Amino acid sequence: MNDTIKERAISLAKAIAESEEYINFLDKEDALKKDEKAQSLLAEFQEKQQEFISKRLMGEVDEELLSSLTELQARLNELNSVKEFMDAYTKFVDLLGKVGDLISEQLEFDFGEAYRT
Repeated sequence: MNDTIKERAISLAKAIAESEEYINFLDKEDALKKDEKAQSLLAEFQEKQQEFISKRLMGEVDEELLSSLTELQARLNELNSVKEFMDAYTKFVDLLGKVGDLISEQLEFDFGEAYRT
């Protein structure tokens, strides 16, 4: 990579790091990490999700486990820290997508499509 491209990429990364979307994302991520109830539910959800995936890979369908996962997800979605994190995450990813679209547009090459296939 030539130095000009590297410098401009670093400059772009710094601009993104200073964006409202990124700062808000980090703030909401921190709040989520500090929410003990959310962390407890997330840990339980991830544990049951792994169990569910393992059973599915063996051809089993555990309806009770699926129901438990659905209930846990609903409980998580009720928490403000989770809702706010997901909103901030979506806005940040949207920003990154728009940056990628602008680069693709200028290059007349959809590099995102290259990675999707």
